[in-house]
Amino acid sequence: MASETAGSTAEKTASVKGLTLSGAGALVLSLAVNWVIVFGANTGGIAPELDALTYGPVTLFTALGVVGATVTYGVLTRIATNPDRLFVIVAAIVLLLSLIPDFTVIPDQPGGSLVAGTILGVMHVTTAVICVGVLTR
Repeated sequence: MASETAGSTAEKTASVKGLTLSGAGALVLSLAVNWVIVFGANTGGIAPELDALTYGPVTLFTALGVVGATVTYGVLTRIATNPDRLFVIVAAIVLLLSLIPDFTVIPDQPGGSLVAGTILGVMHVTTAVICVGVLTR
């Protein structure tokens, strides 16, 4: 019985390590893509006064989203019989909810516009796709 406990502890440690590495990979890739999008928006002169389209907020909110996705996926792997499928559903719902402020709040912000909101929405979609792809592989 002691060997079963040690085995399951080793498996949990390995899965936590794998999940952490996957989450870190999703974070690095998401940040790289979103920084390129911010660079393009800044270079194109799209919403230069909009704080939400600067590196600081994009970095913070991308990191929070990816960490949240990683923790959520980790929990689902422990409680769900088909965590990948459930994670895709949860990610889709969270993505749809995250788009609401992009099209309702951002256009009314100083320097904001519907184009700026769309660009932020694209960043949400790319981050969601990266998280689902990396975490469920």
